Amino acid sequence: MACAGCVKQITPIGPGRLVVNSSPSDTIVQNESGAVTRDTSLGFQLNALAPVQTDGFFLPLASSDGMRLAWQQESNFNWPLLLALPGASLSPRGVVAVRAIDELQPTRLWNGAFMLGRCCNSDGALVESPQADGTRWIGVLPWAGGDARWLIQDARVNAFACFGPRGELAWSHRDIGQREFCLSVERPEGKLEWPRKDNESWLLPIVTNNGIYAAHLQDGVLDLTYLPLRAGQNMSSLESRSAILRKCISIRGSEKMAYQCMGSLPPDRAVLADGSLLFFHPDLARMAIWQPLTDTLTPLPLGTLSASATGPKQLLISFKDRVATLSLPVDPVRGPVTLLEDAWIARAPAGEGSSAGRIILLLPTAQQCKIAELKLN
Repeated sequence: MACAGCVKQITPIGPGRLVVNSSPSDTIVQNESGAVTRDTSLGFQLNALAPVQTDGFFLPLASSDGMRLAWQQESNFNWPLLLALPGASLSPRGVVAVRAIDELQPTRLWNGAFMLGRCCNSDGALVESPQADGTRWIGVLPWAGGDARWLIQDARVNAFACFGPRGELAWSHRDIGQREFCLSVERPEGKLEWPRKDNESWLLPIVTNNGIYAAHLQDGVLDLTYLPLRAGQNMSSLESRSAILRKCISIRGSEKMAYQCMGSLPPDRAVLADGSLLFFHPDLARMAIWQPLTDTLTPLPLGTLSASATGPKQLLISFKDRVATLSLPVDPVRGPVTLLEDAWIARAPAGEGSSAGRIILLLPTAQQCKIAELKLN
């Protein structure tokens, strides 16, 4: 496997970049003995952008169009606070910053009890704000600056919020003193409440055009769940209970494991063009794809830590020491092709036609995160 082409070197003005030009090709030959040889060439351009100072705990969020960036610049957060568990610190401190992706410095800082959320939209970045009385609010920090706009501000613990493609808002919530979460989704058709039985918890929702994903935890069993619910369709809480599709992924589950599974990608990057879900499988120790309508589970190569679709037929996958491309559908012969060394994490623009958009690469360290833009030809 090779990345073929010529390298142009110039005297840089500003951040340096590497340009590799090549006509993409992919040739697989199988000889009479059954041995397979694959020759691959491709072209890409890598532009280094200004790094950001982080708390070493959260990854930055890139907007779906790849034009803006939000990150947790400082915090004293830990896992109990991130997971909104009882007994979490009541004295949180967090600073969130935003900027246009091409700028050098943050254009706005929010200092207080601000915890970076799971996604962002054209208005701004989602945040959570743990309060001194144990409650937690959910809001948006506008890209243009100004005060936070609070979406959920009540006497409950609200967490794990995400936006949907039609402006839906989904989040988990619990009463103070409880551990298990209920789940609510505000839709144009009305509010949907997911029913909760004793000792079960609904976490980390993801809203798509054709349904709703969530993690389900009960008595240590961790399931992925999917409710088929198209735009314009209504369903009562009782009806939704029998319609939910499930996939068990661990019998040693916990809230932390659920977050690591579903939190490996922002919600708007986690769903592929066919509606299947990208997630980290804890028992298989790799990324995987779950298609709930056929109950098909497709493991990605061993050791993959993250994945992001650059189009309907290609993923960018991250290992602990490299980032590579992977063709879809997954084929053992047509395995991953390494693009870059180091554990870059790709954030490809969400939605169809994303191969023409900006692909943002993140390389986190203890105190900062390197940022780069990747363009594939």
